[in-house]
Amino acid sequence: MGSDSDSGSKHVSDAQSPMGAIKWGIIALLAVLAIYAFQGKTSAEGQLTSLKSEAESLRKQVDDAAEARKSSQDEIDRLKAAQTDALRQVEEGKADVSTAMAKVSELDTKSQTLSKEVADLKSKLAATEDQAAKMKSSLDAANKAKAELEKAKADAENARGVLEKAKADAESARASAEKGRADSEATVNTLHKQVDNLTAELATARKDLEAAKASAQSQPAPGQPATP
Repeated sequence: MGSDSDSGSKHVSDAQSPMGAIKWGIIALLAVLAIYAFQGKTSAEGQLTSLKSEAESLRKQVDDAAEARKSSQDEIDRLKAAQTDALRQVEEGKADVSTAMAKVSELDTKSQTLSKEVADLKSKLAATEDQAAKMKSSLDAANKAKAELEKAKADAENARGVLEKAKADAESARASAEKGRADSEATVNTLHKQVDNLTAELATARKDLEAAKASAQSQPAPGQPATP
C-alpha cells in the first residue's frame, strides 16, 4: 500500500517537475513538426509531379508546333516554287497562280500563328520550369526540416534514456539504503538482546555475590567458638 502511494506521488512529481514538462513539450513539438513536414512533403511532391507532367506536355506541344511550322515552311517553299513556275506559265493558268498565292497567304498566316503559339509555349515552359525549381527548393527545405526533426527526436530519445538510467540508479540507491537500514535495525535488535542477556547475567552474578557475602559473614572466624 505504501509502495503504491510512493509510486503515484513519484509520477505526479515527475509530471510537475521542469524535466518532465520539458520532455512532454519536446514530444508535442516533435509530433506537430512531423505532421507539418509530412503534409508539406506530400503536397510538394504531388505539385512537382504535376508540374513535370505539364512541362513534358508543353515540350511535346512545342515540338509538335515546331514540326508543323517546319512543314508549313516547306509547304511555303514548295508553293513559292510553284508560284514561280506558275508565273513562268502565266499564260497557261492564271487561276492556278491566284490559288497558289491565296494558299501561300494562308500558310503565311498559319506560320505566323504557329510562331506565336511556339513563343507562348516556350514562355509557359520557362514559367513551368521556374515553378518546378521553386517546388524542388520547397521539397529540399521540407526534407531538411524532416532531417532536423529526426535529429531532434534522436536527441530526445537519448535524453529520455539518460533520465531513465538516472531514475533506475536512484531506485537502486534507494533499495540499497532500505536494505542497509533493515540490516542496521536487525543488528540493533541483536545487540539489544545481547545487552538484555548480559544484564540478566549481571543481576544473577550480583545475587550470587550477595549470597556469598552473606554466607561468608555467617561463618565463624578461626579460633572463635561458633555462635550458638
